[in-house]
Amino acid sequence: MVLTWLVAGCIKSGGLAVADQRPIAVVAVVDAANAADTADAPERFDAAVVDAARARGLVPTVHDHTELVATLTARRETTLRIAPLRAELPTGPILLVETRPAYYAEMAGQYRWIVGVTVTLVDEGDAAVLSERFDVPVFLRYHHQRETDAVDASRGVVARHVGELVDTWLGAGG
Repeated sequence: MVLTWLVAGCIKSGGLAVADQRPIAVVAVVDAANAADTADAPERFDAAVVDAARARGLVPTVHDHTELVATLTARRETTLRIAPLRAELPTGPILLVETRPAYYAEMAGQYRWIVGVTVTLVDEGDAAVLSERFDVPVFLRYHHQRETDAVDASRGVVARHVGELVDTWLGAGG
């Protein structure tokens, strides 16, 4: 019985890091390989990213692509987008979620896509920049489904990574 209490006392709770209702700007874009312009991420994708931030006590504001079209279309490299985004969104932290869907192959009657994702969190005044790059393989059922559908299918994995990055940032005093 005593051993059970000792072991239970050593288990750490894996709770979320929670901010105190701090605002954060969210920008999520789709950089399609075969298009010159960037596009907005699907609404359900945006909602998943917002929910991950909101679960950690942040107050996200989604900035759609039309507000920032010149900044996002002119530059496709994350590092080149940060300074212009900071100029257009001067206050508060920025969460930039960039997706690059690419068709991979037809496999077992489904269409495999790889969604390359870069999640970047820029603190106020560019004091800290956290970034993570990862790929999400997704399968789509129909040939007519394209980039937007592939990005939408990746939303659960992306939201988990966003949450982990925000947890790291908040844990470091963000």
